Amino acid sequence: MTGAQLNTLINSKCRTNDTTFTQAEKLVLVNLFKDELAGRIQQVRPEVWNMPALDDLVLNQREYAFATDLMNRMVGLELKFTASGDYVLCDPIQRSHYLDTLQESVIVANYDNLDPKYFIRRGAIYILSAAIIAVTNGIRFIYDVFPADLANLTGSTDLSLDPSTTSRGFPREFHEILARRVSMEYKDRMGIKLSVMEMNYENDLQKLLDNFAGGNLDEEITGKLPDDSDTDFGFSL
Repeated sequence: MTGAQLNTLINSKCRTNDTTFTQAEKLVLVNLFKDELAGRIQQVRPEVWNMPALDDLVLNQREYAFATDLMNRMVGLELKFTASGDYVLCDPIQRSHYLDTLQESVIVANYDNLDPKYFIRRGAIYILSAAIIAVTNGIRFIYDVFPADLANLTGSTDLSLDPSTTSRGFPREFHEILARRVSMEYKDRMGIKLSVMEMNYENDLQKLLDNFAGGNLDEEITGKLPDDSDTDFGFSL
């Protein structure tokens, strides 16, 4: 379903038009309930909004700062310590659990590159591993990205398509129920009785969630973080 088709469907459900229920009014509700549904979807498929982004490992650098919005949505970190190596999962630890000094010789003596760890301090990740060399795209940072907000309700692109390599589309299985949710809010505000389908919203949504929970996520889209010339993502000790 496209943005324009979603707009038409909402009007049909509400028995309105773009004058009695303007697109601007609808757009606010569409984006609000799109996020509400995205949260419900994430509960049954926690990895569904995962987005990987790549950055470079820098010679002898253990601390790397990322944008605050990425750090707040971080769900995982993978590292590869050689250009030809594979990514390995880097497990988090609490800073309070690491009691030794952050001296390089001490870290190297206690950690290796097969089972690296990291902790977060001052909005950055701090890597505990063997010696670090420069590796292009050596960092794979995994974070959550909810479906992008719709800019309008006139678009001709299917809403399920990812708008870019760093943003998500909204699954087509939930397009109709998104329109239904907007219709329910409109009718509640206007004191209009809900339809039978609208009164069955929660049951229908749960069926959709149950079906969606077992989906296949083999496809992976990787976004590239902004160039270091524009944003300072890391700093040397």
